[in-house]
Amino acid sequence: MVTFDRLGRIYQLNAAAKNLFGLAEANSEAKPLRQIFPGLSDEQIRGADSILIKNARLPVATHLTGFSSSGREVRLTLLAARVVEDDYCQLLLREVSEGDWFKEDLLQQRDILQATLANVSDAVITTNARTEVETLNAVARQILGLSTHEGLGVPVDQLFTLYDAEGQRPLPSLVMETLARGTRVQVEGQVQLYSADQPSPVIVTAQVIPLRNSANHISGSVMVLRSVNEAAGASSHLNWQVNHDVLTQLPNRHHFEAELARAVTEAASGEISHGLLYVDLYHFKLINDTCGHTAGDELLRQLAVLFGKRMRSQDVLARLGSDEFGVLLRNCTLAGTQRVADTLLRELQAFRFLWNEQQYKVGISVGAVMIDQNIDSEAQALSAANAACCAAKEAGRNRIHFYHNDNALVQRRSEMHWVVKINEALAENRLVLYRQPIVASAPLLSELPHYEVLVRMMSPEGELIPPVEFIPAAERYGLMDEIDRWVVRNLLQYMRRRRDAGLPEESYAVNLSGVSLGDESFCEFVWNELAESAVKPKLLHFEITETVAVSNLQRAVEFMELFGESGCKFFLDDFGSGLSSFAYLKDFPIDYLKIDGTFVKGMEEDSTNFAMVSTINHLAHVMGIKTVAEYVENDVLLEWLRAVGVDYVQGYGIAMPAPLPSVGALPQRS
Repeated sequence: MVTFDRLGRIYQLNAAAKNLFGLAEANSEAKPLRQIFPGLSDEQIRGADSILIKNARLPVATHLTGFSSSGREVRLTLLAARVVEDDYCQLLLREVSEGDWFKEDLLQQRDILQATLANVSDAVITTNARTEVETLNAVARQILGLSTHEGLGVPVDQLFTLYDAEGQRPLPSLVMETLARGTRVQVEGQVQLYSADQPSPVIVTAQVIPLRNSANHISGSVMVLRSVNEAAGASSHLNWQVNHDVLTQLPNRHHFEAELARAVTEAASGEISHGLLYVDLYHFKLINDTCGHTAGDELLRQLAVLFGKRMRSQDVLARLGSDEFGVLLRNCTLAGTQRVADTLLRELQAFRFLWNEQQYKVGISVGAVMIDQNIDSEAQALSAANAACCAAKEAGRNRIHFYHNDNALVQRRSEMHWVVKINEALAENRLVLYRQPIVASAPLLSELPHYEVLVRMMSPEGELIPPVEFIPAAERYGLMDEIDRWVVRNLLQYMRRRRDAGLPEESYAVNLSGVSLGDESFCEFVWNELAESAVKPKLLHFEITETVAVSNLQRAVEFMELFGESGCKFFLDDFGSGLSSFAYLKDFPIDYLKIDGTFVKGMEEDSTNFAMVSTINHLAHVMGIKTVAEYVENDVLLEWLRAVGVDYVQGYGIAMPAPLPSVGALPQRS
């Protein structure tokens, strides 16, 4: 953490910065920022006042280079920047290892290469030293008549044969000649390409270039084939791009919906039926966050191959969204659709994703619907399949749910009406903040009053709507980030009014959803609201459930570290509800741990619950974390928790949730 003033002079360094740059407090004060970042120009230093302080934006790149105390060049990544009291700017930076920097550069080059191959109008085929095909771009698959997953690992000369311009004489293997000679081989003029899957030859020009490894040994080859009719080839390639997903090479949603519309038309007569599967992945976001987007991309490619092996030639497998697949089973019965869904489920249960020598298990939810004369449109079919998939997801991991107009789907459609109601309540400011106290099990006079913040909705008629009515719909349809922002903004405004009225300090904890935690802009939003309200960060706490924290592991840790440095406190909520609770606990920089209320309730009668509460409490104290017990509903339970040594309690037996008191109605400080 580096703090400097509006003139670009160092004001303060935290311990990590002092250690890295070898500067003590005494010899760092008032020195220019260029003391530790020599790469900063004079213009950037002079622009600190007008650009940096006013806009809280660095006038430099995200990466900064400096020199450590030993003279070693260090590279740092900017994690956050914020203005402090208008006169200072605070930077949070993290050192990047040379290996990570090099890996990032390689990944960027790989992405550029993949994008280039996907968009050139030539057919490009790479082989290894044994002439086996390693990659084919989209144009090569089109020319050879190959599907998405065919051709890989096959000797290149088994895929096609080149003949002379008249089509009378086969040519020697260009790849074999290139590998033997170690030089580029190019055929003069035009040749005819024959493949088993194409009814007529394709007129092309051809050349092969050798590939060499770091020891300058031949490691493979690159063959480039160009269709003589380039305009037709470019048009065909453009058409392929419009209808396919570049990453997985599968048909995209646009193409799938067109195929689905044709299937609905065919089924309108009632003579045939088709099956439709909507497949949603579990833990895709977790792999993206923990292993990186490169791993996520590779997982999707592997799953596309895995699912594709179970498809018939007339079936359509498509990628519909980031982690969603669609399957159209043509001329398929209900029993056949069930069999395919079961097969996909078994394949996924046996599948393990290997990345950096670690194995990861993923799961799926499958929604299924039959396309018959009762389906009016492709939109209705997709909506029904998606709703069935959501019902399967709620029933548990690795489930299949068939659409039958059942109660679960009726409830799903009912919940969609809440989307409109929630948006109207946000627009009309009809959400209401409640609070419930969290108190010490053995009262401590020196502690500030602390509350968990809860939210309710007020109907246009003035009726209070509990969160159980609208929060599930908000979570399902992506509105929780809007609700979280409303709560943070309005709570901080309330806390500012309390301060301005001279009232005693109180701390409040806000629950954060996974959507907000995963949103990069949410961090900046909270910084800005804190700065505008001028509320002390130590009075603002955050509660994050264990499942949300684990599913957003990297983002959660970064958020906690950033705001924890400023004084905010963090609660890990519902601890014990996950399967890997203890394994993840050490990863989170938390201050308080809230024991899952299902263990607390009845612990005085259930020895297993008592053991869980006692064990969690002991482990937390060993790690220097304070504990909170939820669902405390009576004095007997409170005494048991005191005996165990739990630090804080919360529940109906302590106090019921109540609206935030009006500032004018609160007693003034004497």
